[in-house]
Amino acid sequence: MIIFEQVNKCFGKTQVLKNLDVHIREGEVFVLCGPSGSGKSTMLRCINGLESINSGRVIVGGVDVFSPATDRRKLRAGIGFVFQQFNLYPHLTARGNITLALIKVLKLSRKQAEARALSRLDKVGVRDKADSFPAELSGGQQQRVAIARALAMEPKIILFDEPTSALDPEMIGEVHGVIKELAREGYTILCITHEMGFAREIAHRVAFMDEGRIIEEGTPEDFFSRPQNQRTRAFLAQVL
Repeated sequence: MIIFEQVNKCFGKTQVLKNLDVHIREGEVFVLCGPSGSGKSTMLRCINGLESINSGRVIVGGVDVFSPATDRRKLRAGIGFVFQQFNLYPHLTARGNITLALIKVLKLSRKQAEARALSRLDKVGVRDKADSFPAELSGGQQQRVAIARALAMEPKIILFDEPTSALDPEMIGEVHGVIKELAREGYTILCITHEMGFAREIAHRVAFMDEGRIIEEGTPEDFFSRPQNQRTRAFLAQVL
């Protein structure tokens, strides 16, 4: 479903992805952890072409993301992306944040867009906040609206870039609950997180990334109970 083949990415003289090879299967929940600056967010942004690459290939659903023949706007419409900081439009209500792309990108009618927006807000438990502006919502509610916005595009893949890092501790559980439900429904999910208990609970595979490379990956049981790489063991000793 998502394949990185010998992918290299540089920002100026700094190489942030180094011969990266990853294969994420359809319906798999793949959790990525590692220190800040290891290349995790850059990897996610390469999946939908928000970042370019210097060499290698990124294949998503059989489509070469960086082929000149690829319509990346169409590709992105099938990939949900949930950011750390919610990225909601402050001047639009929760409903408006969702309907905007449905009308502009998918060309749905206003009525169709409204119905889908309410359905997705209901799915994440904030339908009663449809007419609230982001400033009127808690962090957990804003992030659930952001997830509803991603779901409204009916993606096959959902990318989560540390979706709870900006939340107060008491709000983390409500967002985790939504992601767990999506995992049970069979979405292909790639999630960056520092919440190791959450990773252990939802992941089919967990990978540790450091200095632009996947150092180790495995099932949650193997990764957390029997890490093979010394760098992985040192990281887990700090965060567990």
